[in-house]
Amino acid sequence: MDKLDYLEPTCPLCDGKKFYEPDADDAKGSIPLNRIIEKEDSLLESNQTEKVSELLSYWLKEAEQLNDKKGVLGILSEQIGHYRKIGDSANGLAAVEYGLKLIEELSIQNNVSGATILLNCATTLKSFGKASESIPIYEKVSKVYETELPPNDKRKAGLYNNMALALVDIGEYKQAEQFYYKAIAILNENENSENEIAITYMNLAHLYDSNEEIEKINDCLTKAIKFLNSTNIERNGYHAYVCSKCAPSFGYFGYDIVKNMLEKRAKEIYERN
Repeated sequence: MDKLDYLEPTCPLCDGKKFYEPDADDAKGSIPLNRIIEKEDSLLESNQTEKVSELLSYWLKEAEQLNDKKGVLGILSEQIGHYRKIGDSANGLAAVEYGLKLIEELSIQNNVSGATILLNCATTLKSFGKASESIPIYEKVSKVYETELPPNDKRKAGLYNNMALALVDIGEYKQAEQFYYKAIAILNENENSENEIAITYMNLAHLYDSNEEIEKINDCLTKAIKFLNSTNIERNGYHAYVCSKCAPSFGYFGYDIVKNMLEKRAKEIYERN
């Protein structure tokens, strides 16, 4: 389970740090990236994933026709995360390849905006069975984040969580465990992080399952349930997605009552939206 499946930047290119200035002679205009992402979010609230695919594909073509490279990269970043979420490996890996090429062309890999998209790319590579290829990209992101971000910036937790997932895939369990707890420590310093903390404990439960550490598994699951049931959590599409991703894991560990509860909760949220 990828942390970025539930925690994605709203728009990594729109944080006020202008990293790309298109040539006025080449760019013919720009796409309304913020409004596109708002529309995407509204579709996700009601789980309309097919319409999200159509929306992003349409605007990618529009950005390309305008030679709006900033817009192209913004849409690619959304596609990379979206295709990962719906398990579309062909389109997801194609978007990663395109995105990596454009990041290099624009020379933005050494600032936070570019590194955030690199993190998205690495997470998608890992999700589609390319953990070994993702590790060097995570390391590049880590260098930027450690230098440019405050100690308890929530984006670092996302990086550590995803690096841990990749490390688990290649059998580096001890290092992965350390990264998970670094992520939890940061999340505990940030408000409204209950969903993310729950996911991290679920990831830890799966890590401990590799060595059949039953007591640690149950402890992680108990903590995950506590955070998912927190009264501080807003019952929105984001939470519904987290519930739907956590439910199968609870079922795997024999927590069928919790599994059914989370599935019902997600269904009710999506229907309401």
